[in-house]
Amino acid sequence: ADKTGANMPCLVTGKMAPAEAVHPAIKGIRGAQSSGAALISFNAPAFCSYGKEQNYNAPVSQYAAFAYTSALNYLIADKEHVNYIGDTAILCWAEGAEPAYQSLACMSLFGTPENYSETDIRNKVRKLAKGDNVEFDDERINAEQTFYLLGIAPNAARLSIRFFYKDSFGNILKNIDEHYKRIEIKRPVYDRFTVMPLWKMLSETVNMNSRDKSPSHIMAGEVMRSILTNTKYPATLLNGVNLRIRAEHNVTPGRAAIIKAYYLKNNSKYVPEEVLQVSLNKESTNTPYNLGRLFSVLENIQSAANPGINTTIRDRYFNAASATPGTIFPTLINLAQKHLSKIGGGLQVTLNKEMTEILCKLGEQFPARMNLQEQGSFQLGYYHQRQARFEGKKEEKE
Repeated sequence: ADKTGANMPCLVTGKMAPAEAVHPAIKGIRGAQSSGAALISFNAPAFCSYGKEQNYNAPVSQYAAFAYTSALNYLIADKEHVNYIGDTAILCWAEGAEPAYQSLACMSLFGTPENYSETDIRNKVRKLAKGDNVEFDDERINAEQTFYLLGIAPNAARLSIRFFYKDSFGNILKNIDEHYKRIEIKRPVYDRFTVMPLWKMLSETVNMNSRDKSPSHIMAGEVMRSILTNTKYPATLLNGVNLRIRAEHNVTPGRAAIIKAYYLKNNSKYVPEEVLQVSLNKESTNTPYNLGRLFSVLENIQSAANPGINTTIRDRYFNAASATPGTIFPTLINLAQKHLSKIGGGLQVTLNKEMTEILCKLGEQFPARMNLQEQGSFQLGYYHQRQARFEGKKEEKE
């Protein structure tokens, strides 16, 4: 009787209705079969039970099957409002189906098009996060409107649901805004990302010289989920950043921002709030943070003594200095004294003063080893000191 589509309890509506044996295909998901993929399917006897075949194992009425596949195909076809993180397509929609909600949500997560002001979008997001209503694209955006986000990814001939999130539009934007507050950091003047969109954040975990430049699919989904729910970031995000820093010996603005955001949300006694600042905190007494600052000053001294040098102490000693400072720093300080004698003049006095001020905060002995969290403080100290140096050069030119 089941094979004829007899009445069965629908898992979607809960009503008795004719069940659909094979659901319509869902098309347009990048990486899935071009002919379409199935969200629900049974294609081998091993997946079936109680003598039922195909989708009678998970009965969905013909109406519900038609409705959900038609809705998904409609949302996927709207390319303006479909974004990807890794292999996962992010679909979003308001309960009232107004496109302005989709546009604002996409801009707040994935970046602002050139015809919109980033500042204006941030202001609207913050107003909605407080529960205020705003005007956007000639529509009134209601903070209480129910909003949905769906992450859907290819899995051979099937599709997988990575996450499904439902909340008021204001609450969703509040969680996104909290994420952007955590990830804010002093950036170079040439950096075009005053607010780092999600795709750029995830790219900081990727080797840009590799053939495949996409981030880990599982990590991308976990990061997205943590942002939407305002919960702890996954450890895989920090691990990805640390792998790139160790490989490239480079703390980029994006990587520093991720380290800051990670420890602000995922508290650690080894990374105090005094180091988790937007810019340099000269008053911090945290040893790993000041060791990172010192390393930046020592690198600056080397560069001043050898203009145009291709390989600095960062390329040779950064990883060792952050992990075993007691072994490395005495050698680097002796090297810096020789470099200072070559520089001479007012610059020598300035650089020597910077180095001495930080050394006074550190005492006579350096830590033998530093754990992963302490290395995060080191990396932030290095980045903040380096960025402050570039800011100082900019002010001198002006």
